[in-house]
Amino acid sequence: MSGLLRFCGLTLNARIPGTGPIGVPAIAVPASVALVPLVCFGHEVLRARRVRARHRGVLDMAGRRSARLRATVLDHGTPAAYCLPGRRPRIVVSAGALRLLSPAQLESVLEHERAHIAGRHHLALAATEAFARVFRWLPLALEARAQTPLLLEMAADDRALRRHPRQALVSALYTMAAGHAPHAPGGAFTVGGPGAAVRLRRMLDARRRPHPALCGLAAAVAVGLPLLPPLLGCAPGM
Repeated sequence: MSGLLRFCGLTLNARIPGTGPIGVPAIAVPASVALVPLVCFGHEVLRARRVRARHRGVLDMAGRRSARLRATVLDHGTPAAYCLPGRRPRIVVSAGALRLLSPAQLESVLEHERAHIAGRHHLALAATEAFARVFRWLPLALEARAQTPLLLEMAADDRALRRHPRQALVSALYTMAAGHAPHAPGGAFTVGGPGAAVRLRRMLDARRRPHPALCGLAAAVAVGLPLLPPLLGCAPGM
């Protein structure tokens, strides 16, 4: 940042423009545009935390803890599994899932749910929900809210596939997609969640993964593009 300021001709002793009567609104408006989504994001995080806390109380009464599975087992016939992320994460598995899934399938399902918790995917959901609430007239905001849950499920699938056979997760997802998580609260991640058919087709597709160098190049371009406008704007005149 220090080098960027010097490149733009600004030093620590230079007077920052825009502090006059006209400059105050010019600073306040962008600041409020950035602040309002942050406030809405905090509200979404707290709201979801309260919902999860109430649901944990229900699980403490209706479920039983399994030290072997590191999960809570609910006496429910429908095969289902979901997780409650946050400070006190909880993975929930139904008795129907334990009855129908093989040990390999069950482990892949549990790994899928652990991926949601480790990746803090609930924060990504809260961010897209806040963005959509504040900028509800933007198609990008609405599309982000609609697509983020599916993308997070795909990310959890990819992490589970690193440690477990593809066939185990695919067959488990097929078995559980027909069921629904029993009494799962809003914000919970269910293994048979959004876009199960899309996820199945994606995992069954045998296309080769892109080369790591290509992934690195794409990441570098994505990081560098936002820096181009300020660099070009600060470039000295020819």
